[in-house]
Amino acid sequence: MITKLSIFQKLFYFLLFMVAIFVIAFWYINSLNLKVIQTEVNKNKMNDMRFITSQLTTQFEQVLMNTMTLSQDSTVRSFPEAIKSGDRYARYENKIAIMDKLALNSASTTWNNTVILYYPNEKEMISSVNSFSFSSFKLPDDQYHEWTIHMENPEAGYYSYIMRSPFSVLLIEVRISLENITKMVEQYNSGTPLLYDSAQNTFITKDSGLLQDAYPAMAQQIQGLSGSFSLRDQGTAYVVNYMKSDELDLYFIDYHPKSQYTQQISRNNQYFLYAVLMVLGGVICYTLLLRKQVQQPVQALRTAINRFDRGDLSSRVDSLDANEFSVLGNSFNRMAENTQRLIEQVLLIEIEVKEAKLRQYQAQINPHFLFNCLNYIQSKASVKDHESVTAMTLHLGSYCRYIHKIELVDATLMEEFTFVKHFLSIVQLRKREIAFDIHISESLYDERVPRMILQPLVENCVKHGIEPGMQSGIVSIRTEPMKHGFQIVIEDNGVGMTEERTLAIQRHMDDVIPQDGALGAGIRNVHQRLRLYYGKNSGLIIESTPFKGTCYRIQIQKGDDEHAADFIG
Repeated sequence: MITKLSIFQKLFYFLLFMVAIFVIAFWYINSLNLKVIQTEVNKNKMNDMRFITSQLTTQFEQVLMNTMTLSQDSTVRSFPEAIKSGDRYARYENKIAIMDKLALNSASTTWNNTVILYYPNEKEMISSVNSFSFSSFKLPDDQYHEWTIHMENPEAGYYSYIMRSPFSVLLIEVRISLENITKMVEQYNSGTPLLYDSAQNTFITKDSGLLQDAYPAMAQQIQGLSGSFSLRDQGTAYVVNYMKSDELDLYFIDYHPKSQYTQQISRNNQYFLYAVLMVLGGVICYTLLLRKQVQQPVQALRTAINRFDRGDLSSRVDSLDANEFSVLGNSFNRMAENTQRLIEQVLLIEIEVKEAKLRQYQAQINPHFLFNCLNYIQSKASVKDHESVTAMTLHLGSYCRYIHKIELVDATLMEEFTFVKHFLSIVQLRKREIAFDIHISESLYDERVPRMILQPLVENCVKHGIEPGMQSGIVSIRTEPMKHGFQIVIEDNGVGMTEERTLAIQRHMDDVIPQDGALGAGIRNVHQRLRLYYGKNSGLIIESTPFKGTCYRIQIQKGDDEHAADFIG
């Protein structure tokens, strides 16, 4: 006969199962974390190496660039002529002048370098170092136009670069001591750096911590411009990263033990796992000691939460007998009270914020629009077109007077249409190809509407409807009656919009939080203000057809005051 398990036995076995899953998941995630850490370490290493190799390349290029300019120097180029035509004193004086210039050139960079000039026809050498300038002539054996390393001993040497002058029979050699490179590498503190020249298969710098057998194995695995590989030496696994300089066959190498960044993390993870296991063991022991029914308090709390979730903000939990659930019930009651109070405060603040936004919008004037108007007045005044100047001034004055009445939230429909007429008159003065036609029913003259709801739509008709079409157009504005209100129709015969963009703008208008500012804040502002002023049944509707024009319908439904904000009060 199979005995059914009690709820606490089920809970006990379930916790054991969860502990097993937790341990397995923890070790799996820990291994992934170690891989991620190693990847990030390698990435940081490569960034540091990229920086140091770029510095090396920059220094080599700077020295080489300064040396190339010597071929254009008049004193350097005229030395053969001085040998042929001058006396010994003039020849010596010219040589000393060139040596001074070479010394100045060497001192112009942060790296100590030696420049040697070879005059093959004259069998002369001149250098910033006296020992070369006054020694017997000998041409170098190295390849031209490439950097070649010369190791004088295992720890010292130099890089040389030989070039031909394009202006005369002259060879120029620049030598950079390896001491400059090793000093720069010593500043690298991110790991253990090495330098390897692949052309000569030579390690310029070495580390005493590695055996000599490790260097050939390391050199065999260096391929391409950059990369990383694993290397084992004396029982320790290392990660080796390398990157090649852009200027020469010099590799910058960094190596570090794999366990350097993961050993401490692994140990800490083990401590954490032990602590979690102890906590879970305590929870299991405590669960086995529970013998009290919990169904009734849980049900009471659940019922109260369901009522609250359905919108009954007055839902509260009665006092519970169990001490633990009593604390939970009191916490829920406090949360419900705070939530109810917060929602009421948010509704009040939302109305105040939207009212402030309305006032701010009234205070705005497009500086580009004002500049164009003033520019128009100036241009017409310069040709003494007094009628155009007078018309623009009157319309602009009326436009500014209306837009700066910040203390007023709404206006009559007649005032709003008059304001738009001034705006369109200004546009027509500047652009004769744009016409407008306004019709308003006399019965609606005194209807009060939010201020500045027509101008953004009219401006859209001009700016995005007619002007892109590069042809004449007309903006028509009219009122039409509706069953429970009226609507204002604003349309143009411009380029129009696609159905996809029209739907996107309509969704942008209805969003509580705007998602895309590129779709137009003005249209959304008008729609939200209409809904705030008249209620959710009012608002803006857009209809558009490509190459035929766009129509904006402002629908105002009366009798929807329960959803509207009271701005007057």
